[in-house]
Amino acid sequence: MKRLFILPLLLLAALSAQAQNPYLPLWEHLPDGEPRVFEDPDQPGKFRAYIIGSHDTNYSAYCGSDIRMWSAPVEDLSQWRDEGPIFTHYVDGQWDTMFAPDLVEVKDKATGKKTYYLYPHSRGWRRVPMVCKGDRPNGPFTPINLTEDGRQCVEGSLIDFDPSVFIETITNKKDKDFDKGFRAYVFYGFQHSTACELDQNTMYSKREGTELIDPFIPASSADGRLLDKEGSEYKALYQGQNPLDFNFFEASSIRQVGNKYVMVFSGYSGKEYGLNNTNSALRYAFGDSPLGPWRSGGVLVDSRGVVPGEDGSKLITTNAGHNTHGSIQEINGQWYVFYHRPPRGFGFARQAMVAPVKITWDKKPVAKGGMVKITGYDPYAKDNEWTAKAADGNEYTGAEVTSEGFQIFGLPPYQYYSAGYACFWTGGTNSNEWMQDNHDIWNNSMDLAGITNGGIVGFKYFGFGGLAQATKGLKAFTGIQKGDGAVLNLNLTAGGHGAFKIHVKLDDPWKGDEIAVFEIPSDAPKTAMMYQQPVPAVEGLQGKHAIYLVAEGADIQAPQRPQWGPRRPQRPQGLFDLHGIGFSKGEAAFEAPVVPQVTIEADGQTLIIPATPIRFTNLNGYTDQTRYQVYGKLCKDSKLTATASDPSVKFEISPIVEGRATIKATYNGLTKIFLIN
Repeated sequence: MKRLFILPLLLLAALSAQAQNPYLPLWEHLPDGEPRVFEDPDQPGKFRAYIIGSHDTNYSAYCGSDIRMWSAPVEDLSQWRDEGPIFTHYVDGQWDTMFAPDLVEVKDKATGKKTYYLYPHSRGWRRVPMVCKGDRPNGPFTPINLTEDGRQCVEGSLIDFDPSVFIETITNKKDKDFDKGFRAYVFYGFQHSTACELDQNTMYSKREGTELIDPFIPASSADGRLLDKEGSEYKALYQGQNPLDFNFFEASSIRQVGNKYVMVFSGYSGKEYGLNNTNSALRYAFGDSPLGPWRSGGVLVDSRGVVPGEDGSKLITTNAGHNTHGSIQEINGQWYVFYHRPPRGFGFARQAMVAPVKITWDKKPVAKGGMVKITGYDPYAKDNEWTAKAADGNEYTGAEVTSEGFQIFGLPPYQYYSAGYACFWTGGTNSNEWMQDNHDIWNNSMDLAGITNGGIVGFKYFGFGGLAQATKGLKAFTGIQKGDGAVLNLNLTAGGHGAFKIHVKLDDPWKGDEIAVFEIPSDAPKTAMMYQQPVPAVEGLQGKHAIYLVAEGADIQAPQRPQWGPRRPQRPQGLFDLHGIGFSKGEAAFEAPVVPQVTIEADGQTLIIPATPIRFTNLNGYTDQTRYQVYGKLCKDSKLTATASDPSVKFEISPIVEGRATIKATYNGLTKIFLIN
């Protein structure tokens, strides 16, 4: 084994834009994402994929003050662009918190003008039904159903928790809405589901003469009890359909698939494939119209990462669960499910995830036995269908949780990947605590910290066979070929608890071929280092394959947690911390870029810069985690200087006013703000 060089602890995760999972930067925490594809308003005829979500900027509660949007051109799903905070609302001296949103496009049939309706799900008192509109998908948006003082919604506003809207295009000349060109439907509810047709003229109130369907999708508890009022009549279900088959929790969303409609929602899943129930899963139902009636389709994705266990006798989970929210969207002819994950089960720093799915349907109406079937998608599997089966007869049919994201032919192997792209961690002790979140916009990485004896970390999958030509919004890439002299690089920090080994397994963490062993000595420095091992076994492989790292070393007793006070996340201790992984050719240098470090001095004294930014509060209304509070004694004649370890960092230093100053530092187009007083 070769050691390449010592590295600073903070590392950038990739040398170039990627399309892996999570598909947004690792420092971005966008949950509740609703995917859409709209025409690019700046490039007519071109289309962009949009993700519209809430924004975990609080860290001690769900969400923040803004609805956040990112977008990418459909022809290159690695180029995600931050569209910024597309909506906030300020009233009575504070900003509303915004929960799970939706965004739809309505096209005027006569003029062709497009209008975008945003359903921001404000949590402000009497403002939950708020609806906004704008002329572009990325805003700006203006509320259309608030009183003049902005404090509450007008009469007739009825939309509640986790709203989703579906626009049905009308092309039948005999339809009553043909001249209007569309109908609109809304779906909402938390542990209770409601739906109705919207008035097309208001887009926030029920259409006159139509019925409010309540309850809509049957809601159930984790232990399988119906939560709707006893004796409730489920008008939106087919006769004979068991209400307990749905398990609705929250997060409604609807899409059209062929001649049918698919309702996506967060719903308790797990027991049907031999695991504990979780609402960290999406389910689906299908029907012939936007308002049903519905048949249950089952689980769509379980974000806990369901796979067969060591002996294959039962299914296990390989990720922490908390909750999830999302939908399905077709992009470049490929269907995807969008959802979010909570690193180490922490619900206030969730990240946007995506996985390909295979959707099959027939032309037969659901009323006459027609079906919609959704399973995991694998371009290399028989019939492109992926499921996880166990010997006990249980089968998970939802999407696979992987490191790939949009890179469905495998990750290009000759690149560096942060440990934050791991999709599998189990074994050892406290494995659910290994994944560490990050909020530094210059540092696109996340560590797996404190990996212990018997711990397994997996990356699914690397595209060792390469991709010959661009397809589905992905660029062609080179795989690992015979004679490349392939080397596996692990960037890690030894924990100082004695010597240890890392066994590298191909395709299966328990029964897969061992293709390398890293032996880390007891005197390894407790600083980030790049370790290397040749891996000729991956040369010439076709398709994509998983890599698993299996830790072997002394057992380490976890430190006791404080008995009193808040139980804040703690960085666990173990044999090592994993920072990143990647492959290189032969003797080629393999490096991870270093995050610039800023030094601020006031009158020659170095000021302490905190490691974490200022969090959002309803009083400060911050929509980004870019501001750092720095304390230092300043007077009007003080000399304030700022330097960085990377000369490409550019600074703007404000004048000192009443003992306060601001320093802006910009790197790669991203600006940090240091507030000094």
